[in-house]
Amino acid sequence: MTEPDLLNQAISDAYDETPYTSNALAQTAPGHLRAVAHLYGLDSAPLATARVLELGCAAGGNLIPFAVANPDAQVIGIDLSPEQINAGREIAQRLGLRNLDLRALSITDIDDSLGKFDYIICHGVFSWVPPVVREAILRVCRDNLAPEGLAFISYNVYPGWKTSDILRDAMQLNSFSATTPAEKLKKAKEMLGLLQHGLSPNNLMREAISKAAHTLSQQPDHYLFHEYLEMINSPCYFLEFIASIQQADLAYVSDAQPEGSFPSNYGQATAAALATMSAGADRVMREQYLDFAVGRQFRQSILVHAERADQIREKPEASHFSSMFVSVQLQSEAERDRANPGHRHFRTPANTGLATQDPSLIALIETLQEQWPNAISFEQAQTIVGTKSAQSGTAAEHATLLHLITLMNCGALRYRREPLGYGNDSARPRLIPGARELIIAASEKTLQVGHYNLWHQWVNLSTEPATRYVASLLDGSLPQAEVRTQLRDALTSGRIPHPDGLALKGARNVDPVAQELLVRILDAMRSGGLLM
Repeated sequence: MTEPDLLNQAISDAYDETPYTSNALAQTAPGHLRAVAHLYGLDSAPLATARVLELGCAAGGNLIPFAVANPDAQVIGIDLSPEQINAGREIAQRLGLRNLDLRALSITDIDDSLGKFDYIICHGVFSWVPPVVREAILRVCRDNLAPEGLAFISYNVYPGWKTSDILRDAMQLNSFSATTPAEKLKKAKEMLGLLQHGLSPNNLMREAISKAAHTLSQQPDHYLFHEYLEMINSPCYFLEFIASIQQADLAYVSDAQPEGSFPSNYGQATAAALATMSAGADRVMREQYLDFAVGRQFRQSILVHAERADQIREKPEASHFSSMFVSVQLQSEAERDRANPGHRHFRTPANTGLATQDPSLIALIETLQEQWPNAISFEQAQTIVGTKSAQSGTAAEHATLLHLITLMNCGALRYRREPLGYGNDSARPRLIPGARELIIAASEKTLQVGHYNLWHQWVNLSTEPATRYVASLLDGSLPQAEVRTQLRDALTSGRIPHPDGLALKGARNVDPVAQELLVRILDAMRSGGLLM
């Protein structure tokens, strides 16, 4: 075997020995990439009939949401690990997916025979493979990308990964002699303990290292193993990545989370210093300066063919929101509202805060919260803002765009060019396609795919017996009252336990208890975007 073949085999063996749950990644969703590209002036293929390729797909958990939602699309995933591919095929068969093709294949073996793709996704691979595979990734993103296609590549970057390099070196040193994945993890965690609690007060990097070690100690074992204990992890500077894609005749569009590239989101002092430092610099250099300012350690870049570079806008065009469907993910903070009358306070899933006194922004947020997981059109959003602010026409449109920019900047805005297919009929609750089967199967320890919603987000849903039982009834055929009745009967017959440990077998007058439990389960499903 050649050296690349040996490395490929070692990587494959590592993922077979330590598989991980394959989850949906919202920032890689073709619908999200299409929407972001639109903000930068680029058109792309409609989702319904798109061809999608994922490089390093594991068990296909990041492809299943798209394949389920777009039955006329063609979806192909490849991965080195036969075990994960087989697990994904089993799940695809269970879901009845005929448009999902999972293959155990090396990226280096892909050629023109695979065809052209409208969307190519490569998450969590580029930095973790040898140079010959990185070159193959860029080749595939060029040769197998349709003329108006979009490619997504994520990768570790400096300067932020400099601290992680220290953690990785230390954990690999301590686990060098270990022969099994379990032993390697044990030794690595011992070193994490030293880095977290045992650094000398005189160590100039003590705060950064101990903080990074604490964060890493909270991660699951599969992440620690594949991110820090693999043979290869090759971060680069953003400028180096841009040079490599330019050599492959590709062009940079934006980060998949554009708000991360706005200096204003990191405070006035940072924005002012960067404005002075980067005066006269091109966009790529400005983003490299920003990486130094914020200590960025991970990037998720959207790419296109180099001949489309002249079409890419320097900054996202807010007016392009006018053709989109929008929603938000924000939690209201009632306690802070009471402590600061006149303001409304909200918090994003990433723990970013938003406070406002603007009645029209508050009205827009509250409407979007009520509508979640459904999205509303820009026209509907403009009507809400215009009504609350007593504005119309251009003034209402401008105010709405400013509100959407505010929501985008704090990471709360969700947006698409096409509607997602959610409805608001709760009389006969129905799960989104594929969710029912996965929830029912969640008791199987071998299940390697996570739950998802139509926003292509991973959903952390409790799947204890009562939730699985309720899921089995949510095919849209039963009124909610009948679901409650069947849940009550299952609880009182002892077929399923109450999640709070209540002794209900043989009990009477259990309807209120069943109703409370059903509402709790349905609310969790609705919050996660699992209900149509």
